[in-house]
Amino acid sequence: MKITLTEVVYFALSAFLLHASLYVNIRNFAMLISLIPLLCLVPMIAIVYGLVFFKKRNVAKRRNPITRDLLRSPGESLRIELDDVSVDLMLNMAVTPLIPLILYSGYLSNVVFGNIKWGDLFSIVFYTLVGLGATLYSGRKMYQLANKKNKLSLGLDAELAVAQELNLLAHHSYWVFHDIPAEGFNIDHVLVGPSGIYAIETKGRAKPIMKDGKADWNVNYDGKTLNFPGWQETKPIEQAQRQAKWLQQYLSGAVGESVSVIPGLALPGWFIKRTGRNGITVFNGKNAAQILFKTNSNLLPDKLIKQIAHQLDHRCRTVKPLALSPTAKQ
Repeated sequence: MKITLTEVVYFALSAFLLHASLYVNIRNFAMLISLIPLLCLVPMIAIVYGLVFFKKRNVAKRRNPITRDLLRSPGESLRIELDDVSVDLMLNMAVTPLIPLILYSGYLSNVVFGNIKWGDLFSIVFYTLVGLGATLYSGRKMYQLANKKNKLSLGLDAELAVAQELNLLAHHSYWVFHDIPAEGFNIDHVLVGPSGIYAIETKGRAKPIMKDGKADWNVNYDGKTLNFPGWQETKPIEQAQRQAKWLQQYLSGAVGESVSVIPGLALPGWFIKRTGRNGITVFNGKNAAQILFKTNSNLLPDKLIKQIAHQLDHRCRTVKPLALSPTAKQ
């Protein structure tokens, strides 16, 4: 989020004090009309600062019993980004209706101080055009934020769906980690177990509504290209391979022993039809044990599995406990 709530409150309070200082020595009650839009912000400011005060007071009396950082949840990065986009969207939705009030306040201020005459055609056109421009810009911004929110929500749903399937592999003696932070990117899922190490990239793709209603859920994969109904993609495959390569180098250096990482791509909700033998494993998240564990016959020793799991646990344990913590950040 680019603009914090504190900055917004500070700006509103400063504007109010500025207007008040201009009118403090003016006895004409009519001039105070221009303050009405800004006076509407006073209750909001009082509520915000009241909530902050009581929160700090509560934190000062108690402490969270959980002192260790938590593991990252599935889609942790997407959830944080989604929260920021949602706040930005709500902020734009709240500010946009205030644009006419702010401009009207400015117009009245100029009339009161004699800068312009009441009913001046040029001033009316100017403030109207500025208001329309600001409203259109804010509307365009809200449209972009809404689209971004939809894409992030789809991606988060996909990661959660795949994570629920992969978590079942814990019954097969596999360690499962989610949203592993790397160097400028995140690996959605990592599995560590007897048959090897797997780096899984998950992609959420909306299904088109086809006229015949028959082929809208098939993805043909020839080992190089994902052929969706109506479009093709290769970047998810390349991304999964790059991430697996990075993880392989990182873990090899961390445990002091050369290890291999197998890339995989999950497309939840789609039916994968493989038309070629080469390429990485692509699946829809279900039956992961039957699909993934066929790709590697070399078994990892238990000691090495624990070493790798320890390194991943340390890297993924970055979530600060939220309760009774006013400065907790992921």
